[in-house]
Amino acid sequence: MGYKALVILEMPDATEEQKNIFNNVLSKELWFKIKNLNMAWEISFNQNWSRGGAIEAIENDLKKAKKISGVKRMEYAMQLDIQLVVKSC
Repeated sequence: MGYKALVILEMPDATEEQKNIFNNVLSKELWFKIKNLNMAWEISFNQNWSRGGAIEAIENDLKKAKKISGVKRMEYAMQLDIQLVVKSC
């Protein structure tokens, strides 16, 4: 069983268009937006990923989305575990 990540994002100065582009980039990278939560995402990694590799992949996806969308400022928090992300939706 691989790592599961919960990532919470804030983009305080982003326009709606920038947020939409940002979200589309993450979706194409197989991130899944958590229903009914603003800017909360779930990402799954198979068992071949190390914790460090998963963190690096997440950060690379965020950098890519930021660059493509033109978002100037982004803050995030992430949590990785081998358990599923618990959510109530």
